[in-house]
Amino acid sequence: MEFLEISEEEYTKFRDQYKEKNFWQSLEMAKMRKNSNPSWDYQCVALKDGDTIKASAVLVSLPVFMGKKLYMSLRGFLIDYDALDLVEAFLTELKIYLNEHDCLYFRTDPYIDYQDHDLNGYVVEGKKRDELIQLFEREGFIHSGFRNGHDPNFEPRWMSILDLEGKTNQDIFKAMHTNTRQSIRNAEKMGVKVKELKREELYILKELVDIAGEIRDFESPNISKYEAYYDNFQDHFKACLAYIDLDEYERNVLNDQARQEKILAKALEDLKKTPDSQKKINRKKEAEYAIEGCHRKLKEIKEYKEKYGTVLNLAAACFMLTDYETLYLFSGSNKDLNRFAGSFMIQWHMIQMAIDHHCSRYNFYGISGNFHESAEDYGVFTFKRSFNACVAELVGDFTYTAKPSEFRMYTMLRNVKHKLFR
Repeated sequence: MEFLEISEEEYTKFRDQYKEKNFWQSLEMAKMRKNSNPSWDYQCVALKDGDTIKASAVLVSLPVFMGKKLYMSLRGFLIDYDALDLVEAFLTELKIYLNEHDCLYFRTDPYIDYQDHDLNGYVVEGKKRDELIQLFEREGFIHSGFRNGHDPNFEPRWMSILDLEGKTNQDIFKAMHTNTRQSIRNAEKMGVKVKELKREELYILKELVDIAGEIRDFESPNISKYEAYYDNFQDHFKACLAYIDLDEYERNVLNDQARQEKILAKALEDLKKTPDSQKKINRKKEAEYAIEGCHRKLKEIKEYKEKYGTVLNLAAACFMLTDYETLYLFSGSNKDLNRFAGSFMIQWHMIQMAIDHHCSRYNFYGISGNFHESAEDYGVFTFKRSFNACVAELVGDFTYTAKPSEFRMYTMLRNVKHKLFR
């Protein structure tokens, strides 16, 4: 077999037929990185048997120290990770390539499960990929360990996955937690809608993600990042907004109030004839309770209009679609408007879209891997779990150092710089 550089066309053709691909491994992602900083570069490589590509990757690179480069394979290679002989051959040839192309160090984080978990995070008996990790280590790739938590320097090692294989919308909805189903039903009844944002509307996504960032203490992306996703990935990138038109909601409440008032009038008329009828008494109480509820809603609507106007932007999120999965990237919401369940409606909208696109799974993406109630992101975990999503644990991150002495010097100087400027 031969390890060599291949054309973008060859890589794209191979990636298109590879089932478990993700958007990080795309040329669009590599080009987006280069467009954001021209110092980045990328190259497509492959391990070939004759004219047949057996495995491939996009390597992105950045000069970092004395002419030497950081290389990365984002979310790993397009390879059968269970074919250990093939992985070994690829790693062996990759190291030769890196050493010949001014590599200082190389990082990768394979998009492959380490072991199975259930929806509560408990390990499910079955296969572990310890042999794969050991193979990487034998080849000189340092495993970063079984990392939990969130680290802005790494993509998540833990994810929340909803299996869609062979499932219908009804199957998925029925399997959700009762409260989640009820939240979606209530939101639909109130008139909450979901729409896709156009490029010029992406500022709405940013505003709502900024709100979430302030509350959960994370740095939200610049508008340029959303625009870059939109421009580079086109139909594969979806930005969605959940909103409610208060005028429409008000009309619905007034119609409901009028209907309940008719029911109440009928019940009062009937009680004149049969004052001891428990059925009529109950109907009267139910109508009175419903009318009181309508009065409360109309009062709330008036207050919301005074504060926000006639349309409430409830929540926004963005997603990436491939043939294999729909992946949830960023989101934000106005916490003061949580009663409208905008975040639930967006997820349900995109789950249905994923089923329509015949995706194998819906990826709620990052969780910390800490499943106790005191965990910082326990609310995020339970939200994703409420859709019946199971926990996925990836094998983790690997680093290969091509120039050990230069890398030690680089690391030392970088640490000094961080101490001086933090």
